[in-house]
Amino acid sequence: MTKRFLYLCLSLFLLLEISCLFSCSKAKKAEEPEIVLSPDEQRLVIALDSFRNIYYKAGYEEEINAIADNIQGNTADFIQDINNLIASDENGLLLLVDKRHYLANSFVPEDLLPLEKNNDYAISRTDLSLRVCVEEALRKMAIAAKADGISNLVVSSTYRSYDYQKTIYERNVRQMGKEAADRESAAPGTSQHQTGTAIDFGSITDEFAETKSGKWLEANAHKYGFSLSFPEGYEPVTGYRWECWHYRYIGQSAVFMQEKWFNNVQQYMMDFIDLYKNADITPKVN
Repeated sequence: MTKRFLYLCLSLFLLLEISCLFSCSKAKKAEEPEIVLSPDEQRLVIALDSFRNIYYKAGYEEEINAIADNIQGNTADFIQDINNLIASDENGLLLLVDKRHYLANSFVPEDLLPLEKNNDYAISRTDLSLRVCVEEALRKMAIAAKADGISNLVVSSTYRSYDYQKTIYERNVRQMGKEAADRESAAPGTSQHQTGTAIDFGSITDEFAETKSGKWLEANAHKYGFSLSFPEGYEPVTGYRWECWHYRYIGQSAVFMQEKWFNNVQQYMMDFIDLYKNADITPKVN
């Protein structure tokens, strides 16, 4: 009888202990505030996850993860920077165009300006044109280059229509084969030149890097909003081999963003902005 009584008491004690632990746990959970992310924070979480797993990550995981970790560790600053950049992009300079993001064959910038012979920069042909804001930045940059002793800043290729790019690409495929051509030339609809914001300078060859103009652009183009699109060592990322002559105008704010957050790699920044802008934060319905 005594044993049975003791067992009963012990069982009741254990039940009370468990009940207390459960109640305390529930109370503690109730006291803890639920973490609610803002829409921008939700977009950032989705964009970071997608960026860490981006299709060209093989071989670049360490750099990509370092970029993502830095953004994640400075969330408030980054969100402010990216939102300000997107809001200020009145000229649509942040348009992502690459081998996976196409422009329609009908896409033509509305504000194309034919380039004319002038005293600030040289043009290699008479059929070149750029968007107005790009030409203005080019002129400022050329004047600065001239002040530094660069008197031969030559603009060799600018806006290309979809059909013109198709002609160039198909010619390169015939002459080089598709695999080699795809390293050098964009298929129609995938060229930055169709945006009216890209410029090929000088000889359009590797040798341009060693010229005075090439060296000056490498050191100074970013000050005027121009970014080297296809840097050396990033062919798996950009889809193209190094092109020391190909600069895209993205504006000074975007260049600053590229340098501050994305290791000065244009493709990283453009991809991330696209992932952030298009992140789906609508609640999932079960």
